[in-house]
Amino acid sequence: MTTQTALTEIELTSGSFCWNEIATREPESVKAFYTAMFGWDTEETNCGGVGYTLFKVDGKPIGGMLLMDETWPEDAQTHWGSYIYCDDVDMTADRVADCGGTVCYGPIDAPEGGRLAILNDPCGAVISLYKGGDSKSHYGYGAFCWNELLTTDTDASASFYTNLFAWSRDAGPDPDNSDYAVFTDNGMPKCGLMAMHWEGKPSWLGYVNVENVDEMTEKAASLGAHVCAPPSDIPNIGRFSVITDPTGGTIGLFSSITGCPAGSCECPEQSNG
Repeated sequence: MTTQTALTEIELTSGSFCWNEIATREPESVKAFYTAMFGWDTEETNCGGVGYTLFKVDGKPIGGMLLMDETWPEDAQTHWGSYIYCDDVDMTADRVADCGGTVCYGPIDAPEGGRLAILNDPCGAVISLYKGGDSKSHYGYGAFCWNELLTTDTDASASFYTNLFAWSRDAGPDPDNSDYAVFTDNGMPKCGLMAMHWEGKPSWLGYVNVENVDEMTEKAASLGAHVCAPPSDIPNIGRFSVITDPTGGTIGLFSSITGCPAGSCECPEQSNG
């Protein structure tokens, strides 16, 4: 990035994505990659007695790193996870089974007076529910700007999330592409839905807002990342790529020409100046 715009603070509403977090057994390697990649600062903290690192831009927290301990399965790999803000975590968790999913952890108390639960959707993708903190998020270069569900069954996934969060399933930027849809709430895009045509476990993918996708993708590769999807255009929306860091965490890079990956959302438009 040649320019770092100041982050804009966003008031969270129920059903909005509020946090992205990488879980790993290689914290020093993760910190080395992302601080070099995005210029993130780090702050060590204590999250319920577990080692935790905050990633910050301009002093504002934009993501976190959780240290896997001995309670994690031995085969658990480094991965990024996504959090959805809920007005009532317990009430939402109570509805998960009826919607076709499973609560695999919680609800439990979380730091700063919050509540937390972790779910498996019907296809096996993991998503977390959270309420707490200052109920705010941040948007700008270096911060997460979009989340996307990669799934083996778009119909089953759509049924689960639209029932659990009262989202709607709408056409994506290209109405001729049936493999991609957008979840909306009262017409406001919340996240994406993509059909998988490759082997792998369904999962959520977070995208970081960058000024120049091509330059940042090249930078990621120079730092040891694997480029999963090279820079490509999304007509009338922007440009993106997908990378896997040297420890195995996968994220997307996105540069917008409209202010938001879906073209219109709660995120304020950002200047490239």
